[in-house]
Amino acid sequence: MKKEMIQKEPTLKGSNLWGVLVFALLLLIDMVTKIVADAYFSQPDAPDKIALIEGYLEFCIARNRGISFSLGSTAPMEAKIALVAGTGVLFVVFAAVYFKADKRRAWLRWALVFIVAGGLGNLIDRAYYQVWDPNTYPAGVRDMVRLKIFMFDFGVCNFADFFIVGGTIALMLSVLFFDGGAVFPLTKKYKALSKEYEERDEAKKAEKARKKAEAKKKE
Repeated sequence: MKKEMIQKEPTLKGSNLWGVLVFALLLLIDMVTKIVADAYFSQPDAPDKIALIEGYLEFCIARNRGISFSLGSTAPMEAKIALVAGTGVLFVVFAAVYFKADKRRAWLRWALVFIVAGGLGNLIDRAYYQVWDPNTYPAGVRDMVRLKIFMFDFGVCNFADFFIVGGTIALMLSVLFFDGGAVFPLTKKYKALSKEYEERDEAKKAEKARKKAEAKKKE
């Protein structure tokens, strides 16, 4: 009995606390790198950039008043306010999904942790620098990594952008391969989980049909 109880106890890795700790660490990394890059490159004698791999990986400072790749930088004030408010609500929904999701859905939960951490990091900058107000120009989301991979130039990004991209890729992999209900579940674990979810959905439908039939009999 004791052995069974121990096995059923959730580990730290599978608990909500673990996700919260990783979320806090990712947010801290994003904010610290923004602060350090801003302070360093704002000095009068600071170089324009530091090239680790010339033309491919460089550190600098740039301000983004839009979203990814500076899209929406010149959008009207109302649109930018709606964007900030809308993304805030979206991340609250993502956080709620994380806490309610089956702990066996690891890919989905990790994807949400990375997406929300990165999104909140950029949202803090947008709100703090009030990117919707033309009077705050050129302040905006602080970017510091210029990245080019082969022929793909990603422009100047920050760590929050990397977290969002990584989380989005993990989310796509979750939907396709590594989750209950995945389109093409690859492992025995996720095939079994998908089957469990299917059986549960069928049971719910059967119960709903039974109640509906009972209600008709009473009429």
